[in-house]
Amino acid sequence: MQTLTINGMEISGDGSRFTVKSTSGNTYTVKYCGSGDGDPEYVALWECNCPAGQHGKPCKHIAAVSRYCDEAQD
Repeated sequence: MQTLTINGMEISGDGSRFTVKSTSGNTYTVKYCGSGDGDPEYVALWECNCPAGQHGKPCKHIAAVSRYCDEAQD
């Protein structure tokens, strides 16, 4: 499990479940829930247990994890 710092947040994960230590000091869990198996119309589904994520809104933790996944593949 590689740990990267992105936008001041420490992120580690295994490809489907990630731990994000936010700039506020809180720790959140981001889960990857699927990508539509190559369907170009399908958007990847993510869940975060932060206050915004609990209301189904996009959050900075999901954005940072998405970037983490891109950087971890390089």
